[in-house]
Amino acid sequence: MKFTQAATLTVIVLVTAIISGSAYAMSCGGTGHTHSAQEMAEKYFVQMDANGDELVSEAEFKTSAMTKFVKNFGTLKPNADGYIEKKAFLKMFVEAHSSDKPEA
Repeated sequence: MKFTQAATLTVIVLVTAIISGSAYAMSCGGTGHTHSAQEMAEKYFVQMDANGDELVSEAEFKTSAMTKFVKNFGTLKPNADGYIEKKAFLKMFVEAHSSDKPEA
């Protein structure tokens, strides 16, 4: 179980670094202007949620740019109905980018 959670968080961290399009994670090119993990999570979710219903189906995921960085839909923890819920995605993303990570 811990391996799965660690793998999921690792994927999310990598996706953030790659998708950001900036050499500076969570910034606008190093100009001192930064985006919170919450803002970034919302941006990435909107990019996947083609119909704006706050649920991402596997079909929506497969047509989004996110597939360049996350190969397996299941990694994003879809619910029992097979959808990624916005609230759950935002929570997972923000937790993965929290500055209050416990030390190993």
